Order: sequence, then C-alpha cells, then structure tokens
Amino acid sequence: MDGLKHNSFLKSKVDNRLQRIANVLLLNASFIDNIGLLNGKMGIAIFFFHYARFVNNKIFEDYAGELIDEIYEEINTNTLVDFANGLTGIGWGIEYLVKNRFVEADTDEALSEIDTSVYRNSLYRPFLLDNDKDLFGFGLYYLTRLREHENDDDNLNTLFKKQHLIYLTDDCERILIKKQYLDFSIQSLSLDTINSFAWFLLEMHRLGLFPMKVEKLFHSLPEYIESCLQSSDDKAGHSQILLLTENIIHCVADKELKDILKTILKKENDKVSDTDTPEDIVFKNFLKNTWQQLVYAPYIIPDNFLQDSAGELFSIIDNEENWNRRLDKLNMNNMGLTGFAGLGLGLLFSQMKEELRTVKSEVRMESIIEKLGK
Repeated sequence: MDGLKHNSFLKSKVDNRLQRIANVLLLNASFIDNIGLLNGKMGIAIFFFHYARFVNNKIFEDYAGELIDEIYEEINTNTLVDFANGLTGIGWGIEYLVKNRFVEADTDEALSEIDTSVYRNSLYRPFLLDNDKDLFGFGLYYLTRLREHENDDDNLNTLFKKQHLIYLTDDCERILIKKQYLDFSIQSLSLDTINSFAWFLLEMHRLGLFPMKVEKLFHSLPEYIESCLQSSDDKAGHSQILLLTENIIHCVADKELKDILKTILKKENDKVSDTDTPEDIVFKNFLKNTWQQLVYAPYIIPDNFLQDSAGELFSIIDNEENWNRRLDKLNMNNMGLTGFAGLGLGLLFSQMKEELRTVKSEVRMESIIEKLGK
C-alpha cells in the first residue's frame, strides 16, 4: 500500500473510532453525576464541541450545549471547587470554549457566580489543596480568567484578578517553601500537583506579577521535581515537568539555579527508556498527554511526540478485540477527559494535525510545480 492510500485508510479507521466514541458518549454522558472538567461532563462537552467542528455536524454542537446547560443546573452549594471535578475546572472550561469561539458569552457575566464561590473558597478554606494529587486549580482558574485581559489595567475586574493572583502566590510560598501541606496529613506532593505549580509560576513570570516572590518560588522547585521524577513512573507527567523545567531555565536569573535544573534535565535525558510499554500504560500516557495539551498551553509537548503517542495508541485500539474490551470497561467514572472523551479528543487532535500537515504539503507541492513551470 503506497503512502497516500495508507494515510487515507488510517484516516478512515480513526474516523470510525471517533464516531463510535461520540455515539457511546451521546448515549451515556447525561447520566453521569460528575460535572467536572477532567472526570465529568465539562470535559465531554469540550470533546463534542471540537468533534462537531471537525465533522461539521450541528447535532454534536447542540448536544455539547445541552451538557453545558446541565452543568449549570447541577451546580449547587455542595459542588466541589477542585480543578478535576469542581468549579475551578468548570470555569476554566467555559473560558476555553469562549476563547476558542465554540460559544459566545461574556465570561464576566457567565462566570460571576463561579467567580464568587471560588474567591470565597480561596479566602476562607484553611488549605488550597484537597489531597496530594490535587492540581493548583485556583491558580489555573484565575490565570485563564485573566488571559487576553492582562493589559487592561483600566478594568476593575482585571485589577482584582491580578491582586488575587498575588495572594495566591503567597499561598504557593506557604505550600512549596513552608510545606504547610504536612499540617494537613499530606506527606508529599504528586507530579501532577508540581506540574500545576510550575505552570502557574511560569505564567506569573510571563505576566510580570510579583516577580521577586516568583523567583524565590522557582528556587523551591528542584527538590520537588527530582523527588517526583524518582518516585513516579508517569511518562506523560515526566515529559510535562521536563518541558516546564526547560522553560523555567530560560526565566530564572540565578546561574546556580539554572545549573541545578540543567543537571536534573541531563540526568533524566541520560536514562535508558523502556522500549516495550504495556497497553494500559500507553492508554494512560495518551489520555494524560491529551488533557495536559489543553491545560498547559503554551508549555506543551511537541506535535511529533504527540503524533507518535497517537500512533502507538491507535495500533492497540485498531484491534477489534482490544477495542471491545475497552468498551466493556466503560462506566460512569471513565467517560471524561481522563477516559473516553480524552481518548476521542486525543485522536481528534492527531487527525486535525495530520490534515493540516497534508494541506501544507500540498500547498508546498503546488508552489514547487508552479515555479518549475515558469
């Protein structure tokens, strides 16, 4: 089979899997209780908005809109605040949809109640992490709320968000430097948690907010990065922290800190990686790479890495027996971005990038032919 036919055949197979994922989620998503970003309806809605645009089918867009309506109806005083399952992730998701023009809304108005709840929680709760795997959702939320308005200092909402981000940086100091988490029966911070803090600090540095404190906090990261790299076998999480570390090196002024971080990178790059990865690990890596690609822009894994990951994943689910076994494991806890919606979104991203590459290649070829003809 030549290259063109092979690509067409592969696209057809991936399109088939995407359609089946969409059908499964259409039938089941409204019945799940979790309304959050990573594990619930918010992430599924993001998948359907992307899929609707990809296949140009308003049915999927309408269904995604229905899921958003359900999320708002189901928010109550007992709704969690965390990023994976609660308000900070839901608010982040609404901002993502508006900024990517999937929906039209004034987010200051649409997120006013979530803003109030998140703000009160950040002020009055004794500690901003629920457990050792929790992401720094308050920081992720406020930074996405500020994005595209960071220079609008005549706006009181913008000034308020910047002020609160400075308060959150103080919370980072209590967590990372003073290790306040030990007072709340958390023995260590996970790789996912450290990734979220590293991203938060990089964005604060980019915005020029509280620079002296941010630089101080950068100095606290090496021990956490080294510990996470040694204690976790999470390949996707490793790739993300190494990429974030590379970006931190370009930000910090202290030569000694730069050298420490470079040594960590070199030590990790010198390791011999396993060539044979179990199927379940391939799935977990692919799903995590997908949601990390959403959350950690612009510090995200290069496209060629993600394409290789997608190819490895598809070689597994292309097997009908393997695919059916995955479907048999479908339940209310694995339909979000950490499950089937993440699988669909990751395959969708790979298809979109492959089609973009094909278009660029065709344009280059036409340009070459045109020049040869002159």
